Parts: sequence; structure tokens; C-alpha cells
Amino acid sequence: MAQLRIVSFGYGHPKPRPSAALILDVRHLTDPYLDPALRDLDARDPRVQRAVMRTPGAQAALAAIVTASYALLAQAAPDATVTVAVGCGGGRHRAPVLASKAAAQMDHLDELRVQAVHRDLDEELLPAGAGNTAA
Repeated sequence: MAQLRIVSFGYGHPKPRPSAALILDVRHLTDPYLDPALRDLDARDPRVQRAVMRTPGAQAALAAIVTASYALLAQAAPDATVTVAVGCGGGRHRAPVLASKAAAQMDHLDELRVQAVHRDLDEELLPAGAGNTAA
């Protein structure tokens, strides 16, 4: 059975980027960090999820993650593990919401095991702007 790992991470953390077949950068989406009411929350909170998914471009980013994952899986061996990474500034808002939503959309397939992994979700909140510029 094939396995899909969708890893969310934050570019602003001093860790190497995840090893992945594809890395999608979603720092172009509006950051919930900019809203003081959402800043200290994370992707587990429904208010953050709604804010991310209402952001212009979020639905297209989600579709891109799902489409790319299907394309990579179609080329993989039946027992392969395919990893797709999704990065935002701090790894607490945009990337984990999109990674979780993508995993949920694909989890219904019987021949596929799907796992969302949130590398930086429990890290401390980064200062404003940290990790939000392309390296």
C-alpha cells in the first residue's frame, strides 16, 4: 500500500527543509499572524482554519497540493512513501491548515495511507515577518 506524507513546516525555523518529492511554498497567502485575535492560535483552532481557507488563493493552493500528490503517487511504486512538504513563515497557521485539509481530502482512498505531519506546529511563535521572505 502506498503512503503519502504531507509535512507542514515553517521556513523561519533554523532546521533544514524537509526531504520531499515536492515542496510548496504558501508564504504568498495572507498570514493569520497579522490578525492579533489569531496570532497566538494555531492551525488546530477552527478560527485559524476559516481565516486561512477564506484567504484569496488558499483554495487554489489546496487544489495544487492534492493534484501534485496524485501525480507523484501515480509515478511511485505501489509500496512507496511519497512526501510532499508545505511551508509557510512559522509553520503554525497556513501550512498546517493546508496540509491537514489536503490529507483529509485524500484519506478516503483505500489503496493509500495518508498522514499529515506538522513539524513546527508546537514551536514558539516567531517574531513578525520571520521566515516570510523567500530564501
